[in-house]
Amino acid sequence: MEIDEWAIGQRIAQHRLRRGLTQEELAGLAGISLSMMKKIESGARTVTRFAQLVLFAQILRVADLRDLTGVPMSMMPDGRRGHPAADTVRTAVLERGHGTEPVGLERLRRLIGRAWSTWQEPSTFRYDAVGQYLTEVIRLAQAQVNTSSDEQRREALGLASTVYQLARTWTKRVGEYDLSWVVADRAVACALDADDPDLAGAAAWNLAMILSAQGKTEQARSVVRHAITQVDAELGERPSAAGLAVFGGLHLLGATEAAREDDARDARDLLDSAAAIAARTGETNFHRMVFGPTNVALHRISTAIELGRTREALDLIERTDARHAASVERRLTFHIDAARCYARRDNPVAAVHMMGRVLRDSRDELRYNPIARETLRQLSARSTPSLRADLDPLLEAAGLTP
Repeated sequence: MEIDEWAIGQRIAQHRLRRGLTQEELAGLAGISLSMMKKIESGARTVTRFAQLVLFAQILRVADLRDLTGVPMSMMPDGRRGHPAADTVRTAVLERGHGTEPVGLERLRRLIGRAWSTWQEPSTFRYDAVGQYLTEVIRLAQAQVNTSSDEQRREALGLASTVYQLARTWTKRVGEYDLSWVVADRAVACALDADDPDLAGAAAWNLAMILSAQGKTEQARSVVRHAITQVDAELGERPSAAGLAVFGGLHLLGATEAAREDDARDARDLLDSAAAIAARTGETNFHRMVFGPTNVALHRISTAIELGRTREALDLIERTDARHAASVERRLTFHIDAARCYARRDNPVAAVHMMGRVLRDSRDELRYNPIARETLRQLSARSTPSLRADLDPLLEAAGLTP
């Protein structure tokens, strides 16, 4: 079954009229501009985020998402949201390290580095591996904070913040938004207690990411603006490479959030500022934020998609080499974005090719990423016999075969 993204806008308009709401009233309730509301209902702009779709359903008192999408919506292959390891990760977070023996700062640092590397490098089952790592390193990091002496406590807090930032991105990806919010908040608290401005900026970036995923775009923009101001004040005349990279990464996230509010001018200005910063830093991965010229190019694509500019996004896609991105996560996003654009432009061969790259780098991404899954559903509904040989393995990996 296929989701017709453009028909969602028409269904939203129908339910709006049934409730007796004007476009301006619905836009206000949804926290978006009137111009964006008009674009969504006309089909000029698609609802690309699950959180935004849920928000419209709540406002319009739609009990079943199929009334907006036309098909049943399940986040995971078995109809659940989440990952089998989510419960043990949650337990580790709630335990706060009690009953766990610390292993020392050096060993903890190595374990955290291994967990982050597993997440950022191509792997067949990276979701499962990182889920297992998180349960251990969260307990160990918090135990280290609990038992560290004053001179080691700041370092322990910094490591704990790094662990919680990894937990934030993993829990968000598997749909555990409530837990993602908790660990993002802890990442910020640990960074502030560690008195590390760069790390605090990275933690704020993580916090804004989960706010964005929950559809709280204006709050995400507020967090980013505040963090940009704080990091800028700390940079000084001779800023460190890490500080500049965090500064640039915040600008990129700000651009994405601006685009989600249809603020094309602010998005462009933030992207241009990020490009100037990236020219100074080169390719970096400080605090696992992955910032540099390649990531700026990838954000120009995702921002164009958020603004509904598919043709512009495709032009950028065909001029961009994502192989230089330091994290597989950014490359996967690029490939999925490209597949969506090619599918919209009725080029299923190119779309399947891009999804094949996702399968090669991270099989789990097809299983847990809702945008990837819906793109595959669309391709399956439109496929020709000649395309099935390449498409069927993707559907099988995503758990979408009958």
